[in-house]
Amino acid sequence: MNSRGWINLLLVLLLLGLLAIAIYEPGKPNKAEVPRITGLMPQNVHKLRIEDTGRTPVLLRKDNGRWMMTSPLRVPADEGRIESLLRVLQAKSIAQYPMSQVDANQLQLDSPVLVLRVDDMTLRFGTTDALGGSRYVQVGNTVHLITDRYSHLVRGPATNLISPLLLPMQEAAAIVALELPGLHLQQEEGRWTADGKMVPGDARQTLLDEWRHARALRVTIAATSPGASQATQHVRIWLKHKDTLQSVDFSLLAGDSEVILRRDDLDIQYHLPTDAARRLLALPAAHPGRQTAK
Repeated sequence: MNSRGWINLLLVLLLLGLLAIAIYEPGKPNKAEVPRITGLMPQNVHKLRIEDTGRTPVLLRKDNGRWMMTSPLRVPADEGRIESLLRVLQAKSIAQYPMSQVDANQLQLDSPVLVLRVDDMTLRFGTTDALGGSRYVQVGNTVHLITDRYSHLVRGPATNLISPLLLPMQEAAAIVALELPGLHLQQEEGRWTADGKMVPGDARQTLLDEWRHARALRVTIAATSPGASQATQHVRIWLKHKDTLQSVDFSLLAGDSEVILRRDDLDIQYHLPTDAARRLLALPAAHPGRQTAK
């Protein structure tokens, strides 16, 4: 390499060195990470008690990896909503104040709008700050200011925390039979039949998928939902999980603008639009084994 080539190489190396200094700024201390309000990870939580103003406390417990509401009802909980709520444990603390240096009454921490008891830890939600709408949360002897993304998740009736899924979430659980008004679909020796006649695979699969993913628009306590006529029809879905056979039974109620599937064993009912309910109660296409669901 001639002298000009060596000079060019040295210039390139010098430029790379200057670029590295500009990017990494050696000698300058790293920016401190924003602290989290707790050291508890959401996935490690097993018990949750929610105390909201004007409502009976809601108790939840994780059982075999699934969240269950144990009071005031014993029903599967809305996994997504609970997981979103528990993210508050890792919320970034915008500011921190010793409890001894704040006015608990002014921040409404002496009468909090929301209390979360997470395992053995308590989070008290006070008022919001005057400027940014961030919320004061007391954890132990420290008051944190956090972005308010969590308290709205538990507002309203306890039924908002119930899973909207019509069928229980069980890994590897399979639907093996459906008893619908005017249609009895079941699996026999690996083949699906409707009232003794073969069912096309695409129609059967569509109906099964509708049930696997069926979600209610809302869930209410059975005794408090107006506008539904007395149930005259029933639906039974048979599930098989390993060697266990389980039935999920519904009473079918027709409302003015919706269909309600009521779980009498749980004292709750699922509200569905009429179109969504229609897809659950009949095969999607006509075939010799189909009877029209009424």
